[in-house]
Amino acid sequence: MTAKREGRLLVGVIIASQFAPPFMFSGVAVAVPTMGEELSMSATALGLVETLFLAGSVAFLLPLGRLADATDRGRLYKLGLLAFGLSSALIGVLAASLPVLLVRFFQGACSAVLSATGAALLADLVPAERRGRAYGASIGTIYAGLTLGPILAGVLVDTWGWRAVFFFGGGLLLLMYAMVETMLPSSWRRPGRVVHLPSAALVLGAVLLLVFGTANMADLRLGPALLAAGILTTVVFVILQRRLERPLLDVRALVRHRVLRTALLVQLLLYMSAFCSVFMLSIYLQTSLGHPAQTAGMVLSVGAVLMAVTAPLAGALADRLRPRVIASVGVALVLISSIIATQLGPSSSLTHVIAVLIFQGLGFGLFSSPNMTIVMNSVEQHELSMASALGAKSRSLGMISGMLVTSLLISLHYRGRPLSADPQAFVTILVTCFTVLTVLDALALLAGVVSRGSPAA
Repeated sequence: MTAKREGRLLVGVIIASQFAPPFMFSGVAVAVPTMGEELSMSATALGLVETLFLAGSVAFLLPLGRLADATDRGRLYKLGLLAFGLSSALIGVLAASLPVLLVRFFQGACSAVLSATGAALLADLVPAERRGRAYGASIGTIYAGLTLGPILAGVLVDTWGWRAVFFFGGGLLLLMYAMVETMLPSSWRRPGRVVHLPSAALVLGAVLLLVFGTANMADLRLGPALLAAGILTTVVFVILQRRLERPLLDVRALVRHRVLRTALLVQLLLYMSAFCSVFMLSIYLQTSLGHPAQTAGMVLSVGAVLMAVTAPLAGALADRLRPRVIASVGVALVLISSIIATQLGPSSSLTHVIAVLIFQGLGFGLFSSPNMTIVMNSVEQHELSMASALGAKSRSLGMISGMLVTSLLISLHYRGRPLSADPQAFVTILVTCFTVLTVLDALALLAGVVSRGSPAA
C-alpha cells in the first residue's frame, strides 16, 4: 500500500472511531432495561449506567486535551481505542452491577481521549484546504452513531441479549486499534507541568459528588450532603480558574464575551433536553408500553436521523442568513417537543412518541450548527481554540446535567427499588422530567430573545 493510500485509510479510521462514543451512549440506552432485569439493578443504578459514562467524559475531557497537546496525541489516541475496546468486552462478561458501573465510568474517560485527540489528529494529517471535508465527515459519523446506535442495539438485544451490544462495540474498537497501531506513528514527549493537578482533582471531585448526590437523594442525609459538597467544589473550581494564568477552563472568557456566554448557556440547556430524553424514552417504550428493544431502537432513531439531515442544511443557511434566527427556530421546536412529551401516558401510541422525536430532531438539527457558528464568530482569531474547548465542555455539561435531573427524579421515586416494582410509575417520572425540560427550554428561548446578537442563545 502506498503512503498516500495508507494516510487516507488512517484518516478514515480516525473518523470512523468517532462513531463509538455516541453509539455506547444511545445504543446502551436501549439495552439498559434488559440489563437491569438480568443483573437485578435498581432504577437508580440503571440511571447511573449512562450518567457515569458521561461523568467520566466530563471529568477527563479538558485534562486529557492538555496532556495530548503536550505529549503525543497519537499514542494517547491508540491507548484510548485499546482501553475502550477492552472495557466494552469486559462489561459483556460481568455478572454484577457494581463492576459494570465502575467500568462505565472508565469508558467515559476513554471516550474523552477520543474526543480530545480526534479533531487534532485530523488537523495533523489532513491538508488545510481539505480539513472542512474531514471535519464534516467526522461530525456525520457522530450523528451516525446516534442514529444507528438504537437500531443496532435493538436488533442485538432482541437477538442475543444486552451483552451483545458491548461485544459489538468492543470488537469494533479493537479492530480500529489494530489498524491504527500499524499506521499511526508515535513519538512520546515527556511533558512538563501541563495539567494543573488541583484543577483536575476538583473537576473529578465535583462531578462524582454531584452524580452520587443526585443518585442518593432518597437518603435525606447523604444525598443532600453530597449534592451540597459537589456544588461547593464547583464554586471553588471556578474561583481557582479565574486566578490561574493557564486554567483548564477559561472562565474569564465568559466574562469578556456576552454573546459567547449566552450561546454556551443555551447550548447547555438544549443538550440537557436532547440527551436525557433518549434514556427516558427508551425505558418508557420498553417498560411502560411493553415494546421490544428492536422497536424502541427504531423509534428512537427518528430524532437522530432528522438531526443528521437538518444540521448540514442549517449550517449552510447560517452562512447566508442570521444564524441567531435559525437557532431560535430550533430552540422553539425543541420546546414544542418537550411540551408534547408532557402529555405522554401509560397507553400512548407510538405516533405520539415519534411526534416528540420529530420536533426534537428538527429543532436540535436547526440549532446546533448555527449556534456553533455564533460561538466561533464571537471571539477573536487567537481565541478560537478556547471557544472550541468551551463549546465541547458546554455540550458535555449539558448531557450530564440532563442525566443528573433524571437520576434525581428516579432516586426520589423508586428509592432503590427496581423498575419492575412499579413500571407504570415511570410514566409519572417521565412527565415530571419533561416538565422540567419544558421550563429549561423556555428559559433558553427567552435568553436568546433578550440577548441581542446571540443565537437563540
